[in-house]
Amino acid sequence: MSVSTQAWCIALCCVLVPSNAMAGNDPQFMFQWGSNGAGEGQFSGPHGIEVDAEGNVYVVDTGNNRIQKFTSDGVFLLEWGSAGAAPGQFNHPHGIGIGPLGNVYVAETGNYRVQKFTSDGVFLTTWGSFGNGSGQFRHTHGLAVDSNGNVFVADRDQNRVQKFTSGGTFLMAWGTTGTGNGEFNGTNGVAIDSQNNVFVGDSSPRIQKFTNDGVFITSWGSAGAGDGQFNFPRGLSTDEFGNVYAADRNLHRMQRFTGDGKFITKWGSFGTEEGQFNFPYAIRASGDGFVYVADSSNHRVQKFRVIPCPWDLDNDNTVSTADLLSLFALWGTNPGAPPDFNDDGIVNTADLLILFANWGPCE
Repeated sequence: MSVSTQAWCIALCCVLVPSNAMAGNDPQFMFQWGSNGAGEGQFSGPHGIEVDAEGNVYVVDTGNNRIQKFTSDGVFLLEWGSAGAAPGQFNHPHGIGIGPLGNVYVAETGNYRVQKFTSDGVFLTTWGSFGNGSGQFRHTHGLAVDSNGNVFVADRDQNRVQKFTSGGTFLMAWGTTGTGNGEFNGTNGVAIDSQNNVFVGDSSPRIQKFTNDGVFITSWGSAGAGDGQFNFPRGLSTDEFGNVYAADRNLHRMQRFTGDGKFITKWGSFGTEEGQFNFPYAIRASGDGFVYVADSSNHRVQKFRVIPCPWDLDNDNTVSTADLLSLFALWGTNPGAPPDFNDDGIVNTADLLILFANWGPCE
């Protein structure tokens, strides 16, 4: 692409690409799967959920001390784990994250450790023990992995976040008890955006945003049931548009914000019907406009569409030439949002193929 052509495309892109993140569409219930039990596709109080680059869904089946893996349509693929303290066994697993190479990390509350697996559940390594020192834990909750493979663990009872390499080497920790900036009253969920900023849910209750090295940026939230307020922000997630999602466990609802804390929308209420929740513990956004919720006490996973057509970059309800030009305008860059549809850090042929696969009117 010539310099003049590229400049023309960039200028055109600025006109063609309004923010999908602020679209006024309410989240749409798609389907659900799961029931109370220990069989394939059944759950006992799922506390964590994650989605890989291929769209597969991993559910932390806490009460059954195992991980279950499904397709994006809820079709069971495999499981691993059992009760115990040996490698590959679990004692009350909570947080889960997936690294850039597809490896799966699981934080266990009862064994005070993190375990690392392949995407098929093959044990790789583990680290952690009970204690107050670096690399030790008192109550592991949320877990997230950044684009460099670093692992962040919410050490709830010590009011801190610990950061490790992908192999478990301790790098740093931040946080003390309190309600000031960078202080915590119980660290819960952890999420990381495409710029590697770190979001931490705090029982104060609020969400705090930090740089990758724990430098405070901003916070939002207070106690209450209004928009932008929380009772217990347990699970956090981000999407490719920079939105932040919070599973507000005790209010049985989801909330969605911009990356700097501006309220966008909410959905959910207490109950067992579609779109209702009973102590939801975790939420995860996929790269295609969907989110998945671990609806813990209903022993199920619910899937919602929150961004109607993420490939429709100009919001005209059709994936067309205008969207193709927008993609080419950012070719080879890392915009931290679409058109990097597969979230691999660069706009390239893979994203072009995804756009073509969704060509035509949005459904």
